[in-house]
Amino acid sequence: MPNTEILAPVGGTESLIAAVRAGADAVYLGAEEFNARRNAQNFNDNDLKQAIEYCRLNSVKCYLTLNTLIKDTEMQNALQLVNRVWQYGIDAVIVQDIGLALEIHRLFPNLALHASTQMSVHSPSALLPLKQMGFKRVVVAREMSGAELKEFCKAAKALDIEVEVFVHGALCMCLSGQCYFSAYLGGRSANRGLCAGTCRLPFMAKGGTGYDLSLKDLSLIPYLGELEKMGVTSFKIEGRMKRPEYVATAVAAAKQMVQNGTVDDEIDRLLEKVFSRDGFTDGYYKAILGKAMFGVRSDYDKQLSAQNISKTHELYRRERQRLRLNMSITLKKGKPSALKVECNGISASVEGVMPEQAINRPINEQIVGDALSKLGGTCYYLGEAEFDIEPDISLPISAINNLRKAAITALDKKRLEIGRSGVQITPVTLNGADKNKSAGSFVRFANLIQCFAADELLDSLSGYSLPLNILVSEIKNKELTKRQGLILKNSVVEIPRSMFNEQKVINDLKLVKNSGVKKAVCSNLAAVSLAQSQGFEMMGGFGLNLFNSFAIERVKKLGLSSAVISTELSLSEINNLCPPEDFNVFSFCYGRQPLMLTRNCPVKNGVGCTGKGDGCHLTDRKNTDFPVICGDGCSEVLNSKITAISPTLNQRSGCGSYLYLTLESPNEAKEVILKFLNSNDIGGYDYTGALSKTGVK
Repeated sequence: MPNTEILAPVGGTESLIAAVRAGADAVYLGAEEFNARRNAQNFNDNDLKQAIEYCRLNSVKCYLTLNTLIKDTEMQNALQLVNRVWQYGIDAVIVQDIGLALEIHRLFPNLALHASTQMSVHSPSALLPLKQMGFKRVVVAREMSGAELKEFCKAAKALDIEVEVFVHGALCMCLSGQCYFSAYLGGRSANRGLCAGTCRLPFMAKGGTGYDLSLKDLSLIPYLGELEKMGVTSFKIEGRMKRPEYVATAVAAAKQMVQNGTVDDEIDRLLEKVFSRDGFTDGYYKAILGKAMFGVRSDYDKQLSAQNISKTHELYRRERQRLRLNMSITLKKGKPSALKVECNGISASVEGVMPEQAINRPINEQIVGDALSKLGGTCYYLGEAEFDIEPDISLPISAINNLRKAAITALDKKRLEIGRSGVQITPVTLNGADKNKSAGSFVRFANLIQCFAADELLDSLSGYSLPLNILVSEIKNKELTKRQGLILKNSVVEIPRSMFNEQKVINDLKLVKNSGVKKAVCSNLAAVSLAQSQGFEMMGGFGLNLFNSFAIERVKKLGLSSAVISTELSLSEINNLCPPEDFNVFSFCYGRQPLMLTRNCPVKNGVGCTGKGDGCHLTDRKNTDFPVICGDGCSEVLNSKITAISPTLNQRSGCGSYLYLTLESPNEAKEVILKFLNSNDIGGYDYTGALSKTGVK
């Protein structure tokens, strides 16, 4: 598989050494900030430079994770970090925040951008906007099946975008980038690198195990051959929070599969023993979901790990001699000894002590060759060796060893020369909109009953949306009144955040467009692409995670005219945003915030559900219920409390109010809208201000 790489997780220096020595072709690591594993050991600036150089010497690519959402106040520091690693020789940066991506591509056009799995890419239509933003590679969602990956790779190849797939490691319950559970329960955002691992805590579905948000670890190592044939570029291993022994074992298993088409029984057994959650799953890849995918890390798993850790050390005890080193040595009496070394087109030459006339035993090619081949502790192995040795001369073996060491040192120095210059990072001034002008109230209705109940209020709204599946169902309903038909025509269609069946979404969008609907809410990049192709006006949904002014600027360039900004921003942070003059910004002011978007329904881990999620919920260890609703092939876990932010507080930021209705009765829906239109506060024991005061860390 010459066109694929094994990409290893690196949480610290020891894991870096383990990954490289075990045979990784590339590694990904994080600095002390702006990465999705801020609780890992990570690398300070000096260690980061050394790590990049260590990778470069070993011909291992090194990618920096900048895969968190960035505040306006942090953009300068994030770009300064990019500036430093660019000069150190980083091969690519992995990015979630589209505002940060915009600035990196502007300042560093030759630095490869990889779209993080936090961008929630799981369907082919996302590829075109990614290409337009300058991305060279995309890390796809773990939830994709083999058949879906095959089609995705075809589309990626047509656009010359590389595809990276997680092949081993932990599975989050939620589609990456769409999880707000940790943020809403504890202020620690998964989108900011501080996930509290909420899904590993006890959550009970009726008849479930009690850990109904915890999935087994993924392992697709047996399918690497299939993935390579699809066109996958990179086989990614999860685990920057895990031990070096885990990293080495996972890399070794993947390496054996790539090279031999199989994994040794010993390594295969060790892989599960060193870390697993009741074994592994390939459920998403095989499109076989359900109870078999769920699992927790038991005491038995932990005991197995402790017992087998020492067995993995042999996998990374020594430097891996992966690079061919050619040598040419000249030894002549009266002239300094000379050695030239060459690796991958780069060469270095050094001189040493002069040989002398041999008194007893003269040196020969065998003696010199043996000394030159002592390359243990380096990344080199001896390739071709050329000898120009005058007869009857003598030179101490120590002198030849010193010559070899000096030549390698000189070669390493040359191989680290990359000739990159830094750029001037100056603050970008954005022209903000008039914050005395509010965009009004926009309502997301969950169903037509809610919408029709608020009929007399609709004209007072800046807009209202209905889910795509609801619109499609009702457009086909011949019994609608003329007024109800007009309501549908004037609504905005909400494209689902889950788009695993993209062709169905395309067909449904054509239907609603032909019925007169003109605008679409787009909560992921694929939705943006599809809406644009069908001629819809576009509004961004909260799933885009617009966290800074640069991100808002970016989506405007993609064709959006308004958007709901991240629900993880505080009101003061919202107030400091500078959206463009002709761009309407809405903040999430009312509703049950969806905390998770899951492809594997947690309720089905228990007694099961109707498929509609009617009355379904999860109960946590504090006996709090979290509603679960289903649609579009996925489930959403909703917050136990309703977010309610004062309309008057929100209006001070210049934002419109976004009201997200889910389980409300028709009367409740109408009452909520009235209160916002009249600027009356909504509050009480069952409501929460969510993150409006504190934001997230």
